[in-house]
Amino acid sequence: PLACTLNCTLAVDRVATLLGLDREAVEPGTEATLLPFLDGERTPNLPHSSGLLHGLRHDTTAGQLLQSAYDGAVHSLLNALDLVLDADADPSAPLLLIGGGARGGAWQETVRRLSGRPVQIPEAKELVALGAAAQAAGLLTGEDAGAVARRWNTAAGPVLDAVERDEATLARITGVLSDAAPLLERSTDSR
Repeated sequence: PLACTLNCTLAVDRVATLLGLDREAVEPGTEATLLPFLDGERTPNLPHSSGLLHGLRHDTTAGQLLQSAYDGAVHSLLNALDLVLDADADPSAPLLLIGGGARGGAWQETVRRLSGRPVQIPEAKELVALGAAAQAAGLLTGEDAGAVARRWNTAAGPVLDAVERDEATLARITGVLSDAAPLLERSTDSR
């Protein structure tokens, strides 16, 4: 199964650049919501949408806006994950965090806070290539690719404990997304 998102690290990095901040310069405590669909989005299926900022106040800081970009991106990731998980998947199992921002503390903490799950950070640097190699090995040997990857211990790395799930932020983002859906769906591709 595959779910695709277009606006994760790239979108967060763009917001950080626009704000003149390092990608780790997040601050808690915002009611601002940023849907970072800067290049449209695939999950949810909004190919011609654009980014949307809601709830901006005079006292909203640049670091809080950056955190809202992380929150919006992780919200999309978690929704995509829900689409591909088996119904009997263990909801307390660690989420394996890989990709461009996975080693950053802001990504790790946002995923933990919005998922309510532990997060595992593999020490392997090229996990995508290892996954492809495990799939190839599975095809050649007839072994399940997941079993090959487990045997190779590709996920080895520290596990960050779960924290309480931030239901208020998730509900706020879901509400803004729901309220904005007609506007996002009507957006046209003017590039």
